[in-house]
Amino acid sequence: MKMINRLFWKGLIVVMPITLSIYLLVVVLSKAESVFGNLIKKALGPDLYVPGFGLLLTFIAMILVGVLVSNLITGSIIKFFLNLIERVPFFKAIYNPLKDLMSLFTGSGPDSMKKVVLVNFEKLGFQSIGLVTREEFDDISSKDFGEDDIAVYIPMSYMLGGFTAIVPRTSVKEIDIPVERAIKLALTGWIKADKNAL
Repeated sequence: MKMINRLFWKGLIVVMPITLSIYLLVVVLSKAESVFGNLIKKALGPDLYVPGFGLLLTFIAMILVGVLVSNLITGSIIKFFLNLIERVPFFKAIYNPLKDLMSLFTGSGPDSMKKVVLVNFEKLGFQSIGLVTREEFDDISSKDFGEDDIAVYIPMSYMLGGFTAIVPRTSVKEIDIPVERAIKLALTGWIKADKNAL
């Protein structure tokens, strides 16, 4: 019975990550295909439509938007309209956090998570790994933040979440770990995968 149990968990360790990864990839790709594919099908007709055109159009559209945003003239126009959209009540409550989150993880924002640090919670008696998300608070009118304060995102193990700590710069120590590796370690509770488990 112990042998069967051990073999089951070994199989699950291999199958589960692959299954979930494929499932999420298929869901994202199928949504993109269905949205743009239906537009192409209506434009070209069902006879000329080939499955995959929707994905191709999605890819081309993203590159085109990237080119337009990078251009000085069209980028300024797009930024103008985005600033108007960001002021629309209710819509901005959804749009702004999503925009900030995408900028944070893609590394395109001014305060994108590029530094991995160990935060020393000295009074609580422990340290925690974190990602620096903000090193200045010039855009916030509150005087509660000190000149030496920084914001550090602390991811929580086995959860899609975490918390942000505002701490003095002196209480963190930068460590030489890639951001992706730090997030993986934090989310898995720092458990070291056994390479021999396969």
